[in-house]
Amino acid sequence: MDVKPTAATPAGAPAEAPAAPSGAPADDGAIREQLRNLTLRQQRFERHLGRRLRVDAAGLAVMDHLVNVGPTTPTDLARQLDASTAATTLVIDRLVAAGHARREPHPTDRRKVIVAPAEHWEAMAYEHVAPVIQGVTEAAADLSPQDRAVVAAFLRRVVGVYDGATGR
Repeated sequence: MDVKPTAATPAGAPAEAPAAPSGAPADDGAIREQLRNLTLRQQRFERHLGRRLRVDAAGLAVMDHLVNVGPTTPTDLARQLDASTAATTLVIDRLVAAGHARREPHPTDRRKVIVAPAEHWEAMAYEHVAPVIQGVTEAAADLSPQDRAVVAAFLRRVVGVYDGATGR
């Protein structure tokens, strides 16, 4: 949620954060702001990565799933990404045509195919993602084990909040 400048907060001046919910600590606005900043930076990075790899947002989601979870059927991919099979098929078609993914026969069911990343994809994507992974790893390494545990627990709760909001 962006706060628009007003006569009291001219453009360029820091806008006041929205009021904290009743009973919330006064400094939780700083945490919300940093989570918002993180989300915006993540979205910016994904757009940048998509441009660099010449893949749209839906294609990045498919490729991310294939790299992190492994090859899967188009139907399972659609289910995991909460998309229609028709839309997922169109994304897969674009990825295959661009050389980012490939279709292979299913190993146990001749009626099915599986979708897998192209041979070069992981190395190509990793080249762009490695600096982020390295930076986050270094930031976490600078924390004490107790602080890492607190941050991890907090992030698990935030993920749970998003999952609850989407019925997951």
